[in-house]
Amino acid sequence: MSQQTPTLAVSSPATPKPAGKFRTDIQALRALAVTAVVVNHLWPRLLPGGYVGVDIFFVISGFLITRHLVDELRATGKVRLATFYGRRMRRLLPAALLVAVVSAAASWLTQPYSRWLDVAWETLAAVFYGENWLLAAKAIDYSADHEMATPVQHYWSLSVEEQFYLVWPLMLAGAFLLALRLRKAPLRLLSAAMGTVFVLSLAYSVYFTIDSKNEAYFVTTTRAWEFAAGGLIALATFALAGRAAQGKGILQPTALQRPMGLLAGAGAVALVVSLALFGEQTQFPGAMALIPVLGTGAIVLAGSVLGRSALPAVGFRPVQGLGDISYSLYLWHWPLIVLAVPLLGHELRTRDKLVIGAASIVLAVLTKRFVEDPGRSRLFRNRKARVSILAGFGAMVLAGALAFGMVFSAGHAEQVQQEQLALLSKSPCYGAASLNEGASCPEKYGPPHALNIGRAQSPYFAVSGCRSATDQIRVQGVPYLQDCDYSGGKKDAKTVWFIGDSHAEHWKVAFFDLARKQQWKVRLSLAGGCSLADVKRVAFMDAPRLDEKSQSRCLDWSGQVSDRIMKQRPDLVVASTFSAKETIDDGTGRDQLSQYRSTVERRIAKWGQNGTKVVVIRDSPLTLGKSTPGCVINNKGNALACASQRSKALVADPTAKAVADLGHANLKVLDLSDQFCDDARCYAVTGGLFVFFDNNHLSKSYVESLAPVFERRLLSLARGA
Repeated sequence: MSQQTPTLAVSSPATPKPAGKFRTDIQALRALAVTAVVVNHLWPRLLPGGYVGVDIFFVISGFLITRHLVDELRATGKVRLATFYGRRMRRLLPAALLVAVVSAAASWLTQPYSRWLDVAWETLAAVFYGENWLLAAKAIDYSADHEMATPVQHYWSLSVEEQFYLVWPLMLAGAFLLALRLRKAPLRLLSAAMGTVFVLSLAYSVYFTIDSKNEAYFVTTTRAWEFAAGGLIALATFALAGRAAQGKGILQPTALQRPMGLLAGAGAVALVVSLALFGEQTQFPGAMALIPVLGTGAIVLAGSVLGRSALPAVGFRPVQGLGDISYSLYLWHWPLIVLAVPLLGHELRTRDKLVIGAASIVLAVLTKRFVEDPGRSRLFRNRKARVSILAGFGAMVLAGALAFGMVFSAGHAEQVQQEQLALLSKSPCYGAASLNEGASCPEKYGPPHALNIGRAQSPYFAVSGCRSATDQIRVQGVPYLQDCDYSGGKKDAKTVWFIGDSHAEHWKVAFFDLARKQQWKVRLSLAGGCSLADVKRVAFMDAPRLDEKSQSRCLDWSGQVSDRIMKQRPDLVVASTFSAKETIDDGTGRDQLSQYRSTVERRIAKWGQNGTKVVVIRDSPLTLGKSTPGCVINNKGNALACASQRSKALVADPTAKAVADLGHANLKVLDLSDQFCDDARCYAVTGGLFVFFDNNHLSKSYVESLAPVFERRLLSLARGA
């Protein structure tokens, strides 16, 4: 007895269905969507809302898949799940796995080993369609803001789509079967089920976007309503077809042409508004996502009613051609962007971007011709659906094996480099020691002696000897205060607060080395992404930061820290923040230095007036996209090519400058700029060590090497204050 393909069967008389002919309007929407995404990634200021191209894709997928499944249910009385999933795998997997594997291999060969782990784990997540959840988890981790993007990061949207493909057939078939058992009209129950998904998901999307915008952007539950919107339009086409077959209330095509043209025109306007006016600061994908979703839906519905496009020029050959390669173009453009930056050793210029755009199109055409089309039409042709499914899973496992290989390789490389660093640390020219007066160190700004840029060099590490404070500082349910007692029972041990954001984090290795030597009692409170100002931070790294939740978090944290310092009057406060690239707004419209001076007077100065000595660490230089480890690696050890002009890299630190300008005896600034820059330039490598861990944080080994200078200067300021 032969095995049968698994089905969910229902019985229903065949009814009229909408025409399934090729839709030039949908193909044009695909072209618009992929063009918007690519342009947004290459020229974000030119098309700030280009990310809504993904939402256009989601609506189209909801429409086409729902139409296909309901068509099958009404015509045959069953959904052949294995056939459906096998078809999806043949259609999507070959190109997706090809690009993922090529991207991972290219990263393995061309990027420093510090990038391998991120690329490996995200490749694994992308291959098994969980990339969106991984990025959502990273979105709530401040340190993730500073990680370089991986070449498969854009697979988050494919992951959302695949999760939709997995669940949607089950929901539709279940609702259809229930309708028949209850003797209800199937389309009505399907519409009710789909409408429920639309309302609940949209409501959750609005709530979650307000509460945690970064995380909400990626999760499937905030996007399900967009697929449901397309699905509801598909159901409407079936309802209209049914009414037409019965001769009920359907106008002649000539009478519908004008209203449908107006509807499609309104949809086009909505898309143009979204693409041009949305941006990074837009609360998305909450209620604002209704504009591109409804705009797309209007165009699709108008074309469905008329049986052709309601908009002119959509059949233009280049437009249709772009729509035809949209899937492969989406896959290829992002890894080319990500891999080009470290390979070129500089930020992308206009010429580079044009080359990337052209190369993406060429690769997309080739992939469509030799991978997508054969996969869809010839791969496992005339074989049972389970063969496609098993082969697909097998290919996913093989791609995952490549990712695991990168994980193990990264671990081995890390171990080798740490052993090499241990040997180099004994040299008098190691790191910052090469800058000591009288040191005779050739090529002190020359090539690195070890690729010390792995996870071991991260500023994010747990400090030994610290425990959660009993009088905890809690903000939004998260603890922000640790006690680190190195006094050894010493009765007159000094109490020192160490506070700031991630730019205090990268000083921890030097500070805590000193704290142990001095037998201090340390109170540690660090909040990534937060300044010490008592006003809102509205931008960071030149990008708007208007999220109310994060602003409230920072103001609450800094306020509690300030109150504790005023109340407890510690012997010393050591603080460091990235205020050089943080923009605050007290509502006065004054320049940043004036605003920082006011907030320093209201808060930090009062600590000094209360008897506490305060030392603010002047911020380290900016990397300007040049002084990162990736630049050094991709310039084949020519570290001087990655040096930056001092005047551009060593910008004013408004917190430190405001403290210095006050001239208060208890307020001092620790300036270590000479450990990074000479009179002309700031360097990416010093004494054989990478100075930076990423695009703005110092490497642990370099900070370790300048610990003696840090200790000497900090103690001098603390004693002389």
